[in-house]
Amino acid sequence: MSSLGINGGLSSLNDGSLTKEQAMDQIRQEMAVANAQELISSINKNCFKLCIPNPGSSLSKSDQDTLGRCVDKYLSAWDTVSRTYVTRIQEGKH
Repeated sequence: MSSLGINGGLSSLNDGSLTKEQAMDQIRQEMAVANAQELISSINKNCFKLCIPNPGSSLSKSDQDTLGRCVDKYLSAWDTVSRTYVTRIQEGKH
């Protein structure tokens, strides 16, 4: 199955068992999952790898705090970008 589940999830479109609205809902859900996976991957790349240059068997309190602040900032920036993108897309439809 692809990252969007297209092979398994949308194959029922071919046999007509899904309505257009059901198919769109399924696509939205699969896109949300893909978006969450991308976010986790980006956090790992941009926070963990940058904040914890020499990982060991556990994180120190300082490393945990630094990583937590980085994740908070990254999520805030991601949210801002996502909201701006959605707003611009919606404005373009009108």
